[in-house]
Amino acid sequence: MQLLDKDATILKIDEIIRTLSKSKKQSTVLTADEIKSIQGVDVEDQSKLADRLEDLVVLLRDDPDNKKKIRETRQLAFDEFGHVGPVWDALKSVESLF
Repeated sequence: MQLLDKDATILKIDEIIRTLSKSKKQSTVLTADEIKSIQGVDVEDQSKLADRLEDLVVLLRDDPDNKKKIRETRQLAFDEFGHVGPVWDALKSVESLF
C-alpha cells in the first residue's frame, strides 16, 4: 500500500465513486483489479458506499480543518467497507493525512 497526498487521495476517492455510479468515464487512477474489487461490492451497498465517500470528499475539499468530522466519517466508511481493497487504501491515506 502506498499512502497518497491529499489531492491524490481525493482523486482516488472520486474515481471509486465514479466506478460505483457506473460512470462511462475511463479511470485514470484505478487498476483493472481495483475496479473489479469495487464492482464486487453488493449492489445494495454500492450507493451507501458512494454516499459515505462523497461525504468524505466534501469534507476534505470544503472543510479540511474539521479533522474530527473527517475522522468520524472516515471511520464509519472504514468500519462498513474497509474490507474492499481500494477503499481500504484510500481511507488509510485519509487517516495518514489527519
